Amino acid sequence: MTEPRGAPGPERRANRPAFKWPEERRRSTPTAQPETPRGISWETWGQRIGVGIGVLAAGLILVAPGGAGLSPEARKAFAVFVLCTALWVTNAMPYGITALLAVASLGLSGALKPSEAYAAFGSSAIFFLIGIFLIGGALTETGLSKRMALLLLRRFEGSPFRFAMGLMLTGAFATMWMPNQATTAMLYPIAMEVSGALRLRPKESEYGKLIFFSMAWGAMVGGNLTFLGSSRAALALGMLQRNSGLGISFTQWLTASFPVVLLGLLTMPLILRYMLKPEAVEFESGRRVLERAVSELGPMRRPQYLSLAIILLTILAWVTVGGRRVDLAVIALFGAVSLFATQVLTWERAERHVYWNIVLMYGGAIALGVALERTGATRWLLDALFSDTLQHLSPYVAILGAGLLALLLSEVMSNAAALAVVLPLAFTVGADAGASPVAMVLATSFGAGLDFIFPMSTAPNTIIFASGYLRTSDFVRLGTAMTVASVAILALVIRFWWPVIGLISP
Repeated sequence: MTEPRGAPGPERRANRPAFKWPEERRRSTPTAQPETPRGISWETWGQRIGVGIGVLAAGLILVAPGGAGLSPEARKAFAVFVLCTALWVTNAMPYGITALLAVASLGLSGALKPSEAYAAFGSSAIFFLIGIFLIGGALTETGLSKRMALLLLRRFEGSPFRFAMGLMLTGAFATMWMPNQATTAMLYPIAMEVSGALRLRPKESEYGKLIFFSMAWGAMVGGNLTFLGSSRAALALGMLQRNSGLGISFTQWLTASFPVVLLGLLTMPLILRYMLKPEAVEFESGRRVLERAVSELGPMRRPQYLSLAIILLTILAWVTVGGRRVDLAVIALFGAVSLFATQVLTWERAERHVYWNIVLMYGGAIALGVALERTGATRWLLDALFSDTLQHLSPYVAILGAGLLALLLSEVMSNAAALAVVLPLAFTVGADAGASPVAMVLATSFGAGLDFIFPMSTAPNTIIFASGYLRTSDFVRLGTAMTVASVAILALVIRFWWPVIGLISP
């Protein structure tokens, strides 16, 4: 029987070293430069056309005669919003650079005073996000996240399907404390090593697809459980604070999201098991990979104990006083500073975990939201498009509609950018319908995180697509089923659970 292409030979398997995590791998320099493709790809043409449409639309908005109720400042804010949305959708520039363009354009055009645009950019959500990145970096740098993941996975090594479900649950649990893209990157090496040890055929093995979808989807669904599991939550909290002066506590977020996550984790194995064909797998080699990795962990070291203690105290502060008496960002920053004070982190190691592109993008998105709300551009747009419909919306329909719109947009742009586009409109619609702004934020944030259909929709999907074990058609086929199920779950939770906890009306 011939071995699958790319599988290691007997000698290499016998001498195979233990798998290594991303921070442990050395980067190799390619011996030759990649060949430059000829011509311009259709993606590039799509970008150019999208940017051209955005520039043209923004220009028309600026020179068009003012409509009833549309002030010059509102027209300028709306033009900047349209241009930046086109750049975010096409990904023609890094998200953070587009955000800087938004702040500069708001100040230059007069939609906001420059000082107001800068102040909006410096929202507490930005500092909260930086604190979260640093705390997540401590988990990775000390090896604490790897230790937790391996020890948890060891409990699921009894059978191939149990191992896949272990990846799902480990991903969901880890995203309670760190962003889902970091969780997926943490689990990715072990999934690759187990797949190699089992000699699974890339793009053909049904069990290989099960492993990688379980890992990524677990992190995506679990990322809604707390506001630590997705960086978009910081953006949502910041826009809520700017719009209404309200906050969401750790406990309130957890109470609202728990049924969504629980039902999602119960539904996911059913979809994967039903839609993927059974494949006979001898799991003994995969079990040896786990056992070897656990044996190499060694005892816990001082940095791991310190980081664990600081992170637990930070979470305790979020649960007890966060969002009510003490700003969430303040707690996050004190936790991050404590990691440096105890020498758990150094700046050279920590700066690898602060994604400045995302930080800048969120600052610009919040500034855009402030400009649209303060100038009345959002109100004018909604009245012009849906003046009759909005008068008859129930709070439930308004909340669910915001979540669905965020979901649709997140399939073609980053979920953070989708959130930035939808929330200014959602706040205005929610106010008209008598819906709680907190519920609008939660529904929009959850909806933007349910984008399972395309590899580029979200970071976990992109990471597992790079493994080579999945086809785009696999994402579309299985992701559509998971998306439909997730929408049904969200609709049921909003309809029956959120009224019980007082989340529908303000």
